[in-house]
Amino acid sequence: MRAFSVVAILTILTTQAVAHSGGLNKQGCHAGSQPYHCHKAPKSASNAQLNPLTNLTGTITHVRDGDTIEVNGVAVRLSALDCPENDTQQGKHATKIAKQFEGSQAVCELTGAKSYDRLVGYCTIGGADFGHYMIRNSSCKVWEKYDVWNRY
Repeated sequence: MRAFSVVAILTILTTQAVAHSGGLNKQGCHAGSQPYHCHKAPKSASNAQLNPLTNLTGTITHVRDGDTIEVNGVAVRLSALDCPENDTQQGKHATKIAKQFEGSQAVCELTGAKSYDRLVGYCTIGGADFGHYMIRNSSCKVWEKYDVWNRY
């Protein structure tokens, strides 16, 4: 019985897809001096709308900081947005600006990448690009190497 359990566990572990974290650069490759593999990003923003599974739509239930929101409790790291950390005055200000959108409806086009416990995507609120809004109204900047769909 014990041998069967070990075999069953090994079979399950070896057949499951392994998820991984890490942002993608404009070429769809993991950042670093030697990216170990690449993902294909959609050629245009309209391609992302072809598969409804790439979109996350819902209420912004929490704002972690200037570049991370939670939509229906799911953490989304905003692609290509680089905001100061919350332990700085500029970071606190960026978070304050983003928090005004808690309770709003958002649509996030997910890139397929993950960053720590967060999905990565481009989000709109009320039809307006959230990243553009944060760039114009806070100290957040474009992080070009992670602008995988060339939005900014």
